[in-house]
Amino acid sequence: MIDADIPVGIDLGTTNSLIGTVVEGSPKLFADTSGSELLPSVVGRGPDGALYVGRAAKNRRLLDPEGTVASVKRLMGTDSRLLVGDQALSPPQVSALILGALLDRAQGALGRRPRRAVITVPAYFNDAQRQATRDAGELAGLRVERLVNEPTAAALTYRTGAEELVMVYDLGGGTFDVSILERDEGLLEVRASRGDTHLGGDDIDRALTELVLGRLGDRRQQIDRDLRAMTRLVEAVERAKIALSERAEVRLFDPFLAGEGAEALHLDLPLTRGDVEEIARPLILRTLRCVDTAMRDAGVRPNDPNRVLLVGGASKMPLVRELVAAHLGRPVHVDLDADRAVALGASILAGRIGGAEIDEVLVDITPHTLAIGVADQATLDGGDDDLAAEPVIPRDTVVPVERTKTVYTLFEDQRAAELPIVQGEGARLSSNTRLGTARIEPLPPGPARAPVEVTFRLDLSGVLHVRAQHLPSGLATDVRIADSPCRLTEQRRASARAEVEWMRATAPAQGEGPSEGDLSLADAMLARARRALEGGAEKGDEARARVRVAADALAASVASRDPRMMDLCDALSDALLDLM
Repeated sequence: MIDADIPVGIDLGTTNSLIGTVVEGSPKLFADTSGSELLPSVVGRGPDGALYVGRAAKNRRLLDPEGTVASVKRLMGTDSRLLVGDQALSPPQVSALILGALLDRAQGALGRRPRRAVITVPAYFNDAQRQATRDAGELAGLRVERLVNEPTAAALTYRTGAEELVMVYDLGGGTFDVSILERDEGLLEVRASRGDTHLGGDDIDRALTELVLGRLGDRRQQIDRDLRAMTRLVEAVERAKIALSERAEVRLFDPFLAGEGAEALHLDLPLTRGDVEEIARPLILRTLRCVDTAMRDAGVRPNDPNRVLLVGGASKMPLVRELVAAHLGRPVHVDLDADRAVALGASILAGRIGGAEIDEVLVDITPHTLAIGVADQATLDGGDDDLAAEPVIPRDTVVPVERTKTVYTLFEDQRAAELPIVQGEGARLSSNTRLGTARIEPLPPGPARAPVEVTFRLDLSGVLHVRAQHLPSGLATDVRIADSPCRLTEQRRASARAEVEWMRATAPAQGEGPSEGDLSLADAMLARARRALEGGAEKGDEARARVRVAADALAASVASRDPRMMDLCDALSDALLDLM
């Protein structure tokens, strides 16, 4: 039985997203009608205005890349505008559409629509990115009970019943995190977290795509000029990269990838595991520098952790396991489901918040220093236009936390003070990430050097709240982050949510069968299979037989509008990779 009051746990991922809750004390993830728990984090809109989210949108992307958005997580915390069809949306709005599709899935399983959620974020997300994620949840109609760091969520799912020190290495589609956690008598405490919010499987895919384009010579220009062809190539490369975790070599085969008739470009190239590893190695070495920093900050040596857990889809690459193990001089553990561990951990935490009997207490930290810009002597002497960054909450501080810093006005009868707020480890303002400017006004008339107390409060989700008090007068005010284009005012929030709800109202009803994009993709895959079988006499009989069986199964599913059509499409794609 599922407790109706328990919130859901959501892994809002770069590549895929998942949702679950606690059922009879254990986490359970919800699947779609075909049995898949992974929802591709892709949003698109058809020419008729219909909204597509998830697998249908991913398939549409191959046909209409201009109107489809993927990997939006990398743009959270920016003021980007993204075209979904002809509608320009912010990253939180696109993420809200993904969350809405997850909530539809949960509603189908629970018989009610969840209203509360725990949502995961990369440990190294800054304040703007965390706030954007919280905004996305609210735009989807959720009360976000907590944001939880992804490696921390993954660690919640791995318990041996003993005291232990755990390192979680989380390499996903768009981000990388490493956290070192200590578990002791029902307490899971984070000691250090480091990461890179622009490093993941997407970067390997892009570099590998560039390698393939380079092998096409002058003909690559045909693909450079054709966004649809480029999208198909990236999709093929990503699928090949995944297959090469199990195989030594595959073939990229896509006839008529670009152009028509005699000028058509037919893709037919081998790709080896060695190709992937040559491309991926420098990127993986970047993650190991983060590992070293985390160990140094936590005060541990490579052989101190009892377990090194690998999670995140990109961590399944054999090279990742090999390099991490060699760097630490010890085996790594792949006990957790790399794709699902974070979502399962979020579901466990959601269950605990909802009152389920989960006995572990979680203690997390902030991975960034939060500071305020002040004029130091160098600034006052005119020798440095850059303000000093005065730390208020140092990195690795346990959250929730509240810290106060006293600053002073510069001039007599100063009526307002502008206090830049930054995140980072630099000594000067310009070397940190600007979160916004706190404007304090009106200040009453008075002498220079009047003290103003500025209080930073960092909540359990790692989201910053700021309050200031002018001590001579006792005037206190909650400070508005004035110049951050990512923060939603109440007016902007209302209009943004109305846009999201309007777009969701155009989405096809669940259970209506395969979408137009699904059918188009299946037809294209069957055409590829026919061409492969017609022109591949030199291919192995066993591989050809697998392609023929997979194509026959897909053709039958198209005719019957079988909900498993896309699974059979994937099976055919995998079979075509074997035509060496």
